[in-house]
Parts: sequence; structure tokens; C-alpha cells
Amino acid sequence: MALILDVARFKYPPHWVPLTLLWEAMDRTDETTAQRRGFMLISRPHIEPGLLYTLSCKHESWVGVAKYLMDDVPLLLKSEDVKDINKVLHVVFLSLPSSFGDFIKWVAEIRRQEDGGQSLSQEEKGRLAVKEDVLKQVQETDLFKHVVAFLSSPNSCCRNVPTLDQEDDLPDIAASVCCQGAEILAGKSASVEGYFCKEKCVKCLKANGDKPITLISGTVVDGISEQGLDVLVPSSQTKMICCGCGPSSHIGMHPAGNDVLTALLLALPPVTWSGIKDEKLLQEIYALVSTEHLPILLQEEVLHLRRQLHLLKRCQENKVDEDLGAPLS
Repeated sequence: MALILDVARFKYPPHWVPLTLLWEAMDRTDETTAQRRGFMLISRPHIEPGLLYTLSCKHESWVGVAKYLMDDVPLLLKSEDVKDINKVLHVVFLSLPSSFGDFIKWVAEIRRQEDGGQSLSQEEKGRLAVKEDVLKQVQETDLFKHVVAFLSSPNSCCRNVPTLDQEDDLPDIAASVCCQGAEILAGKSASVEGYFCKEKCVKCLKANGDKPITLISGTVVDGISEQGLDVLVPSSQTKMICCGCGPSSHIGMHPAGNDVLTALLLALPPVTWSGIKDEKLLQEIYALVSTEHLPILLQEEVLHLRRQLHLLKRCQENKVDEDLGAPLS
């Protein structure tokens, strides 16, 4: 027997049917598609999508950023006479909207302090290890090397690139994350108003021969109560560099502008680059941004961002139609 649970429970209450009858129902041909009805197996993925980054439309500025990446960048590359990779990156980053930092967000691992104490569970270690694997895979791409070289050059235009130039940037980011996490854990709406992170500190945990784990602790207050939260930070062996400022004081910490931009460039649709006139350069770009030979984890990360870009593009087009008074499909 099989238990049938219909979404329209008020009309079709749960009931049991013999497997043979259920099979016959699925084996019928649908007149519209001329295909058998069939069935679908649904399971939870072993790894959640968006391990490192996600795109946000929380702030109204996302419309402009999405338009720039999906519409303006292809036109700019088509109009400019670019001759090398450095010039391509210059064109893409030159007019990057200042609100870019609000568009692409760091996916953080957060927990209540009372849940973990000063140690990490095997599950937490496993999730953090997967994040570090993806981060390492980003930094092993040839595209990442070009991005690092570009951002470290004196003539680069990285004024809008999210970086860790100051020693307290990472704790500040984590303080904001703690406020958001406190609200989510409290089951409230997505707004950090009323929450304040009054204390924050960076710790390095190492136990039982494990490699050091960077952990940022914060105490969040909302005027009534307070709670302690930890943010687990993936790290890598790569030294982060940005234009003219030398090596970052947070060597290998995440998030940093180099890996953010590399992941985003990989996620742009392949058609983005088609307007490049120099055929040799076009093939070089295609080789750099191709996802075909990327490790599986990084492929999934990139495709997750690309799907989000397409979705936001559709939303942006619908918003324009709505603003113009056109009917939405």
C-alpha cells in the first residue's frame, strides 16, 4: 500500500491505495503531452547550494547591479576594443555599482554559543571543511590568478570591490551577521533593526591535532535580552592582495574581494563575452570562465549563482514592465 497525501487536503484527504493501482494511474498517457504521467523522486541534497556566496535583493539597489552585470557589461565589452585579459577586467570593474557589496553576500555558518562552547562538532567541522574546499577550488582557477594580478596592479579600479583592507573589517562583517543570525534564530522578520552587537572578538580554536579554526564571537542585544553567537570562518592558504595596499592583514581569510569577484565572473552567462572582437582573446576568456572542467563542488557553486542571476534578471525585467504599466506575464 502507498499513502497518498494531496496538497488540496480539504478536497482530497490522505488515503491508502494498493501499489498496483497507483502504478496504473502513473502509467496512463497524458493527452496534452502524449507522455506517461510518471513519478518524481525528491530527496534532500547532500550539500546545500550556495556554500560561499548568495545574491541578495533585500536592498532596492539590486535592480541596478543586476542590470549592469546582465545588460551593460556585454554592451561595454562589445563597444570597447579590448586586447587582453587585464583590459577585459578593467571594463567589467570600472563601472561596477557602489552598491555591489549589498548584492553578493557571504553565506555564514552561525551558532548559539551555548550550543557549541569552545569546540566544534563533527558536523560543523564537516560543513566548514566543505566551504574551505570550495574556496580553495576558486583560488586554484586560472581566472583567480588574473583577478589577483589585476586588483594588485596600481592602475586597477577596485574602489567598489569588497575587501578586507582594515584589521577590524572581518569582525565588523561578523557583527552584522550575528545580528541577522539572532533575528533568524528568534523567528523574526528579516531586518536587523533593534539588534546591536555590543561585543565581538576573533578567536583561534585548535584541539586534538586539528588545524586552527577561526571563530568570531559576538554578544547581540535587542533591548530586552542578549545572546552569544559564534561565526565560523573558512580560511585558505592563499594570501589576499588588493590594489596598492599590500597583503591583507587577514591572510587567507574569507570573505575577500578576490574570490568574490572570481566566483561572480564564473557565474556570468557565457553570452556575456561574445561581443569581444579579438577572436584569440575571446577563446582565452571562454577557457577561463568555462565551468566544464571545474571540480564538482565549484561547478555547483557557480551554477547556483548563475541561476540566481537569471532569476533576478527576470525579476528586474518584470519590475521595469510594472513601472511602465505593462501587464506582467
